Amino acid sequence: MIRYYKNIENFSNSIYGQNAKKPGKNIDITINCNGGGDRNETAAFRATKTNTFSIEADTPYKIFFQNEQFDIGNIYNVNTSTLVPREEGVYYVSGLISFFPDDTEIDYRVRVEIRVNGETVAADNDFFGPLAGGLLRLNVIQTSTILNLQAGDLVEIFVTSSTSGQVEADVPINGLSTRFEAAKF
Repeated sequence: MIRYYKNIENFSNSIYGQNAKKPGKNIDITINCNGGGDRNETAAFRATKTNTFSIEADTPYKIFFQNEQFDIGNIYNVNTSTLVPREEGVYYVSGLISFFPDDTEIDYRVRVEIRVNGETVAADNDFFGPLAGGLLRLNVIQTSTILNLQAGDLVEIFVTSSTSGQVEADVPINGLSTRFEAAKF
C-alpha cells in the first residue's frame, strides 16, 4: 500500500517519507492492479471506412468500417462492422459519418443512428443548406451515447439522407473522418 497526504502544508517526502504517518492527516488508498480477480478486462475498438459509398435518398444504409485500427478484447467484427460485447457492462459508443450530397443546391438532412439488436438507441439528425458560391463542403454528422450492453448484443451504425450522395472514406490528413468506435468503462 502507498500512503498519500491531502492538504498538508509544506509537506515534503524527504521529511515524512512516502509511507510515513502523520496523525489526523492520513488518507489510505489501496491500488489493486488486476490482482483482485473481480475487475473486468478493458475492451475498446476503433474502425474507419476505407472507401466512398453512394446512398440513395430516404433509404437507411448500414455503414461498413473495413479498417480496424485496434480491437482490444476482440469485440469488433470487421466482416459485419458490428460491435459485439463479450461481457455485459457500460460502453461509450460513437459513429461519425462524412457526407457529400449529389446536389449541393438544395436543403437536405442526414441522420446517423446507433442501433442495438436492430433498434435505434441514439441518433443525430443534421440539416444542411445549399453551398454558396459553389464552395465544396463536406458535412460531418456524429452521434454517441453511453449504453448498458449485454454480452452478445449487436451494435451497428446506420445512415439515412433526404438526398442522394456519398458517405466518404476516412481521410485523416484533412480532418475528415468516417469511423465507428467504442470503449467499455
